[in-house]
Amino acid sequence: MTRLALRTGTCVSAIALAVSASAQGNGAPGATVSTENDNTVIPFYGNIDPFYGDIDPFYGDIDAFWDDIHPFYGDIDAFWDDIHPFYGDIDAFWGDIVAFRDKDAEALGEFWEKSGSQIARVEELFQSISYNARGRIVRDGTPNRMMAALKDLIEQGRTQFGADIEAQTGQAFDAWVHELFARHGARPYDKASVEVLTASQRARLYLDWHDSLMQFSGIDQVDHWMATVNWMPMVTQIQGQGGNTIVGIMDADVTRSTDLVDNVIQVTGQDAFVRGHGAGVASLIAGAHDGEGVMGIAPNARLVAHNPFDHTDTANWDDVQAGIIHLVRADASIVNMSLGEPGQVLAQNWRSVFTDTAVARYEASTAYVMAAGNDGIAQHSDIDWTGAFGTSFIVVGSVSPSLEISSFSNRPGTACLLDSGVCSEGDRLMDRFIVAPGELLLVDDGFGGIARRSGTSFSAPLVSGAIALLHERWPWLARDAAASTEIILRSARDLGAPGTDAIYGVGMLDVVASQSPLNFNDLSFTFHQRQGRRYKSYNVSAATLLAIGIPEWWETRDAFLTMFEEVGGTWRDFAVPMSSFTYGKRTNALGGGYLRLQDFVSKRFTRWVESGGRNESGGEPGFSELSHGVERAAGTWTVKYSAVAPRLDDDGSVRSVHNAVTLTEPSGRVAFTAGHGYGSLSMTGGRFGVVSDHDRETGGVNPVLGLASGEAFGALSLQATPTTTMRLGFSANRLTPQERYGNDLASRAMTADLADQLGSALAIDIEQRLSDAASVNVQYTRLSEANALLGVQAGQAMLGEGSATSAMTLSGTVRVSPTLRMDVSATAARTRLADGQLLHNAGDITSSAAQIALTGSQVFTANDSLRVSFGQPLTVESGTLALVSDTIVDRSTGERGQQTHNIDIATKRRLTGEVVYAAPLGKRADLGLFGRFVTEGDAQDVGAVMAGVNVDFRF
Repeated sequence: MTRLALRTGTCVSAIALAVSASAQGNGAPGATVSTENDNTVIPFYGNIDPFYGDIDPFYGDIDAFWDDIHPFYGDIDAFWDDIHPFYGDIDAFWGDIVAFRDKDAEALGEFWEKSGSQIARVEELFQSISYNARGRIVRDGTPNRMMAALKDLIEQGRTQFGADIEAQTGQAFDAWVHELFARHGARPYDKASVEVLTASQRARLYLDWHDSLMQFSGIDQVDHWMATVNWMPMVTQIQGQGGNTIVGIMDADVTRSTDLVDNVIQVTGQDAFVRGHGAGVASLIAGAHDGEGVMGIAPNARLVAHNPFDHTDTANWDDVQAGIIHLVRADASIVNMSLGEPGQVLAQNWRSVFTDTAVARYEASTAYVMAAGNDGIAQHSDIDWTGAFGTSFIVVGSVSPSLEISSFSNRPGTACLLDSGVCSEGDRLMDRFIVAPGELLLVDDGFGGIARRSGTSFSAPLVSGAIALLHERWPWLARDAAASTEIILRSARDLGAPGTDAIYGVGMLDVVASQSPLNFNDLSFTFHQRQGRRYKSYNVSAATLLAIGIPEWWETRDAFLTMFEEVGGTWRDFAVPMSSFTYGKRTNALGGGYLRLQDFVSKRFTRWVESGGRNESGGEPGFSELSHGVERAAGTWTVKYSAVAPRLDDDGSVRSVHNAVTLTEPSGRVAFTAGHGYGSLSMTGGRFGVVSDHDRETGGVNPVLGLASGEAFGALSLQATPTTTMRLGFSANRLTPQERYGNDLASRAMTADLADQLGSALAIDIEQRLSDAASVNVQYTRLSEANALLGVQAGQAMLGEGSATSAMTLSGTVRVSPTLRMDVSATAARTRLADGQLLHNAGDITSSAAQIALTGSQVFTANDSLRVSFGQPLTVESGTLALVSDTIVDRSTGERGQQTHNIDIATKRRLTGEVVYAAPLGKRADLGLFGRFVTEGDAQDVGAVMAGVNVDFRF
């Protein structure tokens, strides 16, 4: 009978203050025990040494926290920079670790920044040590300088952690340091034992130094896998922490871990310890969030464990089958199994286990998570799965921190699960294969300390933890294993070749995505808004949400959405906050008591709306050049940011067009916006989000304010009533003559005496929401131009004192239907020239502008969008300028006097029209069609028609 072994790897860095000999297990790597007709494999099968041979996890970037992880409203950029112990840089822990935003946390961040630099200095000196022809170290002073730098590193640790280490361990700091160095065969102040450490040994030492000191930091360990699988403690807190979920652990003994003692409710089977393997696996699922040790994805999950391994550290299939029966009878809805046969990703014998009557009885309610194995092979032989297709399982491979498949990890290959010899669509092994980090993961060592381990054994529990959160938030999924595994597989982040492939399967585990809707387009929605002390609720379609976007008034009405998703044969519900007030709050809108609103879904939903219905991250908003984002600040403040993609100038340089940040105080009634760029974009209530809509020559949306848009701007808004918003804003712009008129020789000559064109504007705005489908906006703009008239310049004597323009703009939005929105704007303005210049008013100068835009969705397909706009750019309706000049009034006497010349500056009305259409072409491409016409204006303004097509591909 074939014996099975753990899918495990060697312990990289055991970080326990006292490790007994029993922690080392009963076997040695590479040992094999065989009997006649029996293939026995010991647990540590294969070469899984992250510092030797197969895996070079520190070769290349380990940007584990390239983005922010906000578990405690702070950045934890623990591994921001490169870790290259073999090739120079050892900037392992550069950056802030500001977990709680207090003085201690700031000191901790400063310590690791300084310590990271010191580690780099130690390694630099290590690598500078030279050897003579006999291989002996050259005594040129470098070893002494290396030891001095190492001593400084130790002293830094003493200053930051010495008192805590002595208080918690009862031993002197120096004694603790000696124990740490002894684990690596060295003595801290003995040059002879330190200077001979290899690069591999030094890398272990640096990691051990960091991990050991962090045990006394007062915060849970933050590890690289968290960012890779898109997990943060906040998600666990919102989803419920797994307290009502039972996870089965088919593994070595887990009972010696003090961190897991409160989680384990039943243990059966053997008592083989196997180097703390079981505790390490269990800690990634259920490690407590208690300020010490490692954090698990579902820290309150209850564990039932079965150990099938005997004194040889191996098991047989009968042991495994009996263990599964023990676990499922104890109500485990998830069974994590980090074991298997060598040379097999999915062994044929699994079919016999799953078709056993006692096991099959629980197939509908049991999700199996299986480690792929550590042979570094791909499986191309098919598996006869007849009768076992009712079993829901996921096989998990390992990737490095750089997202490459681990050299030791098995891969799905082209193997298929055969039903009576037939391979059907969706039954390839790769369709049930997912990857997760499996190199150098911090885990419980089984004695209350921590260790870094590698192997697919430690990839699998990350998947099990994600399923545990599903079962906690939606308990009925615990009875639907098929839906549970489908959610995990469909939410994976694609890696390798596009789509499912023979190396990465469906891709990378994404915890946040698994706890979020799989496809917003397929959901049904209910909108909730506060009215007085109660909430009003009504159903709304996906098409309607895409049509109306995300109105600003949602913020002031404490809005949130509930969403329902059908998946497999069941469903999930979501509660998503859409205002500052509802972040972090609970609701009973889902029934069954008060549940936390799912803050982490809000950004994904917003991205879906702004991308025109695409579920992939990123993407430009449909028919708006503004992209948005939202972050929660400390307390209940909200920070929103918006931007327009950078533009390429004629000279090839890249310039930033628009960036803005809005800070909203906790009640949501007062907000302040500041930025650089088009102030007009930020003061229109989100109606017109295209830069050209506000341009003097191309757009009709208050181009008076557009003349003062381009530089710094700011606005203060006040929610006066639940339906009324008032804004006070300021915007400024500066244009050089070259920017305004061009930079060719003729333009240079024409504009030689012109100064920079300066404009600033004050805007007062009142927005009134008439109903959920309509709103109006009245805006007063006071434009001051230092040396121009409605954007047109003349010489210093002519317009050197500038002009002032007062404008009134009336705009509004009407949602005509769930899939059609209409935005309108009309502006009327009056301009006065300043005194003290040759040009002055001979009569009123009046101007106007207008625009209407219709935006529709689902025009030809379910996910397309169409925008049609018509406008009148800024037009001078009437106006006469008076130019006073010296002249000869009497030719016979030569008498001089002044003569007034009247200049009519009224301009011919121009009209513009634009049609833009966008539609997705599959998941990775978009089709765009556009057309534009401009009617003839004055002599220099000729009519024009243009059209184009573009296809964007996303890789």
